[in-house]
Amino acid sequence: MHGLLGALLNFAILVVLYIVNMNLLAEWWVGTLAMGIFVVVMCTGSVATRKERGGNMTFGQAYGASMVVALTAQFASAVLTLLLYHLIAPELPGVLEELTMAKTREMMEGFGMSGKMLDGQMEEIASSMKEAYTVGGMLKNSCMAMVMWALVGLIVAAVTKRVPKSEFS
Repeated sequence: MHGLLGALLNFAILVVLYIVNMNLLAEWWVGTLAMGIFVVVMCTGSVATRKERGGNMTFGQAYGASMVVALTAQFASAVLTLLLYHLIAPELPGVLEELTMAKTREMMEGFGMSGKMLDGQMEEIASSMKEAYTVGGMLKNSCMAMVMWALVGLIVAAVTKRVPKSEFS
């Protein structure tokens, strides 16, 4: 349930930003906010699971609980994002590609890159971005994201586990 709530919250934010000003969707803080929401729902989901188990949960159980939340949130987010990109606002992927390419070019030029090297990098980025908005690209990106969430899940599990006190501790 926590994963679904996190995915719905992220989707609602995307839709509001799309309605207000779709250029905001290419800002760095949007992705950071989405990741922050996922971390919070992973924590709250693990704590809720711990409460359901009587207040105690091993590291392994906490890790499993956090990963179920992350997997649910990632899958639901991918489905909702595909709906946004292909049914609700089919023009959005093209707009996001243009905005992202412009920001990327500006950043690379700020680092001093120019000429053929910059053009080659931009072509490579453009081809990978086209794939990112397809079903296959979303699946690939979701799998890569799960690797990151697996690492975050280790931290969440360490924070949310609670083992019963023994008579020797």
